[in-house]
Amino acid sequence: MLISAAVNFFISTYMLRVAREEDSIALEGDALHLKTDVYTSLGVALGLFLFNITGLTFIDHVVAILVALFILKEGWHLIKNAFNPILDSNLEKESLDKIKKVISQYITDKVGYHALKTRKSGYMKYIEFHLLVPGTMSVKKAHDLSEIIEKELEQELKNTDVIIYRTF
Repeated sequence: MLISAAVNFFISTYMLRVAREEDSIALEGDALHLKTDVYTSLGVALGLFLFNITGLTFIDHVVAILVALFILKEGWHLIKNAFNPILDSNLEKESLDKIKKVISQYITDKVGYHALKTRKSGYMKYIEFHLLVPGTMSVKKAHDLSEIIEKELEQELKNTDVIIYRTF
């Protein structure tokens, strides 16, 4: 049982990492399922160990309740993560910080931005904002600047669609 728990721990940890890299809720669900198997196995082993030491039968019930609470916690986490893509949620703070960092590299006293909007639908991320450029800048230069920012954002955040409105 302990060997099974150890193997499942390593597999579930790897699966969770890949699920987050690929933004796959299905893979995350499978990884969390394996993770609950790990804690169930550890809970049974702990319950048996404590029962053998103490002889108290209620320990089995306490351990079972703790394992069930953990499974509920993981289930709630999975439900929350599964609903966010369906509901078109905003991007998380970490992604928003990356977006602002990329855009801020091109902001000067003459170039600015506003009306930044983000959302996530399934595995896709959507970014939209207004790039404020001086009226003296040529349309080509403004377009080229937008293209550079767009490409950098798409490289920084996987599966991203960027819309930049240029305002002179």
